[in-house]
Amino acid sequence: MVKTQIISVGKIKERSTQDLISEYQKRLSKYTAFESNEVKDLALPDNPSEKEIEAVLKKEAESIMKLLPKGLIRVAMTINGRQYASEEFAEFIEKNKQKGGICFIIGSSHGLHKSVTDACDTEVSLSKMTLPHNLARLILTEQIYRGFKILSNENYHK
Repeated sequence: MVKTQIISVGKIKERSTQDLISEYQKRLSKYTAFESNEVKDLALPDNPSEKEIEAVLKKEAESIMKLLPKGLIRVAMTINGRQYASEEFAEFIEKNKQKGGICFIIGSSHGLHKSVTDACDTEVSLSKMTLPHNLARLILTEQIYRGFKILSNENYHK
């Protein structure tokens, strides 16, 4: 079974959001060996300097790099990444599951350190809008599920 993984910075604090994410993860088990990993987000002061942000992103990157799997396509979730319609995203999943699977990486509210994006094969964006971290994880998990449903020609998509 193909593997799909999400690595994200920070924990989901809202129970309702976590319940929705868990529901999609459970549904995904029919299609993929799904795994979700969280790394600790590090605190920044109010109005942090670029230097402070860079230092925190670098430390978060070290934790992310320890979890990056070998043999999976690595996808950095960034605001500047390629955007897909749901059908196109399903095709992206199909193309990359043939290569062993996909690992999506979601950074903190300040993004991902360059070392992480450099270690990735591509970048994808959920939206040009800035999304709260918890919603980005929920939307990504749901879109992965939707993609597998589309690929299986099952009714859910519309």
